[in-house]
Amino acid sequence: MPDIWLPYGKTEVCVRVPLENFKDEIKTAIAEGAENPRGEIERSIKNPIDVRGLSEIVKSGDKVVLALNIFDPSISNLIVSIILSELTQAGLKSGDLTIILAQDPFNLRTDRMKEQIKNELLPLGVNIAFHDGLSECVYVGDTSSGIKAYINKVFIDSKVKIIASSIEPNPYTLYSGDGYAIVPGLSNMDTVGQLLMPILNIDDPLDALGGGILSGIAEASRLVEVDFSVNVVRNLRGEVVKSFAGDMEKAYREAARSADALYKVQVERKADAVFVSPGGSPFDVNLFEAFKCLENSLRAVRRNGILVLVAECVDGYGDLDFYEAISKFRDSPLSLEKSLKKRFSIGGFMAYRFIKASRKFDICMVSAIPDYYASENLGLKVFRTANEALNYALEMLGKKSKISVIPCGNLTIPVIVGSNAAPEKK
Repeated sequence: MPDIWLPYGKTEVCVRVPLENFKDEIKTAIAEGAENPRGEIERSIKNPIDVRGLSEIVKSGDKVVLALNIFDPSISNLIVSIILSELTQAGLKSGDLTIILAQDPFNLRTDRMKEQIKNELLPLGVNIAFHDGLSECVYVGDTSSGIKAYINKVFIDSKVKIIASSIEPNPYTLYSGDGYAIVPGLSNMDTVGQLLMPILNIDDPLDALGGGILSGIAEASRLVEVDFSVNVVRNLRGEVVKSFAGDMEKAYREAARSADALYKVQVERKADAVFVSPGGSPFDVNLFEAFKCLENSLRAVRRNGILVLVAECVDGYGDLDFYEAISKFRDSPLSLEKSLKKRFSIGGFMAYRFIKASRKFDICMVSAIPDYYASENLGLKVFRTANEALNYALEMLGKKSKISVIPCGNLTIPVIVGSNAAPEKK
């Protein structure tokens, strides 16, 4: 009987799956961090893909802006210091560089991290600004699908534009990298809403990537003519594995290939039930953060199957819009959809996605969260131990049911292959 340990807050919980029921453990690849992270990032910046080097792009007197979409103080410091070194070679001073710490509306931890990053960067003498809902944005044009792009004015008004991102899984855009630093990183929420509303009722958002979300992000990014980009790929420990720099789209494609090898996991056939942990703290600190793993994890579960979310959620819901949408519209997703069309919010969007998913799958939780949060508001069954949840799944689905386990759901992208074309159980 395999004992599977799942991250839970700052500890782990065990689920003992009988051998005859155990299907697989869906885990990302193990990748060691670069021996010299600074050297890896510096190598990519000094050898850019299909663009001139930064020291050649800029001229004395230019005002340069860097949109930073990496919420790690030490890595942010590495990137900014290397870029600053390149700029000084062209005769620029540290005061000629403005760092805009981008927003990531899917990540509530960024506000806290921004202050830490600011403190880390201040000694470098650069200008630092935050982009948020109050930042001034200007209209830069429409995409071919009619999305009106409004982007941070400071970024648009700068002579030389650079973006730097960490390429990490996002359930709606595949990865939060490349143009993600611009939309949603530097855009207003109206632009974000126009991008996301078309996938509100799509079963799998990744099915819409080619013709929808990614093309919208890419087109909006092209409207602002980015001069240089840096894309960092990290492992589960947050260590730099590889770095790719240069042309915005070409460098991102190379980074995405590297990220695919790390985060995508091929899975044969869907399971009857899946136990998934977002990855422990900080990924399961609240329901908003923890629920991000549902979109990818549900692709590994058959229709009408059971998904068990193993998440501590010591901070409750975490996001006010998410809480209000769940509380008010849980029994009326159509009303929530109408509300989002009037005033879009990420919290409301995620609440809608959860409500729709809960009507197609039996979603449960293993958590110490008060019943009021999960049972009464969300309509979820809450178990205090993973083995109690396992007994429930086997009772509901049958003693021969197959169980998959995903230890780090927020950073895992299951890709169904092989027998995925076979009809699912009804």
